[in-house]
Amino acid sequence: MTDLILKSFNGVAQHKSYGGKTLQQNLENAEKAIAKVQYTERIWDRSRSQWMLKFLTCSNADGWLRIRQISAEMNRKRMALKEAKFGYMKKLTEAKIKRDEMLEEENENKKLLLEIEAAEFESQAAESLVKVEGALKEVETLGQLHDELKERLGDVTEEEFEKAQTKAHIKRAVMQSVRDVKSSGKIQNGNAEYLEQAGLSTSAIFKEILAFIEQESRSGIGNTSMLHQFLDAVAEKYEGAVIQQAEWLGFDPNANMNLTYDGK
Repeated sequence: MTDLILKSFNGVAQHKSYGGKTLQQNLENAEKAIAKVQYTERIWDRSRSQWMLKFLTCSNADGWLRIRQISAEMNRKRMALKEAKFGYMKKLTEAKIKRDEMLEEENENKKLLLEIEAAEFESQAAESLVKVEGALKEVETLGQLHDELKERLGDVTEEEFEKAQTKAHIKRAVMQSVRDVKSSGKIQNGNAEYLEQAGLSTSAIFKEILAFIEQESRSGIGNTSMLHQFLDAVAEKYEGAVIQQAEWLGFDPNANMNLTYDGK
């Protein structure tokens, strides 16, 4: 690549550059610097580490909402991987076309231009390959998270997902409300609405949260185990509240299982 650049610069390479060196010397030093750091691209070839996917992206309070998030992330990453793969193949093919055209071109300047264009496509293909590998890592990580979570959830079907929705959303609403109370001393409007949409009394949940925070504070436990136990207990205790909410709305509280996908 450096030789092609120097040839294309047509004598400018000997131009006096910074550091008392020629442009050619600085180009060569720059290529060495790039090569020295390039291995890190294989480490940080994606936007999220495995830790980020596990503890940030797919960290919902309920397992069913976590596996739903994993599925959504896999869908996005599948599309990105497909785009990167086709981009890689197209750039390589475009480079081959340019090199074929070089063989038939007699004008030296046009031949040089074709060579530059071929090199550009090849460089772009190499960049695309890094993105492909990054996407592959995320896809495999998401697949692993799916398998591990599926072992805990059991039969993952749309029917089971619908049945688990009430508890799942209670846990999420209450977890977010706990954060509200810890930060401001009250349940904020957004989470109050969320709780009410699930049929829960915000006054009752507020009292539950205050009691939990007091208990957690006295326990001296430095992890989130008590929070998870609290969310499970609250979801179990208040799951039935959604029935009166459905009656008030005028809906059947149960999902129509004829509209679910069974995967068979």
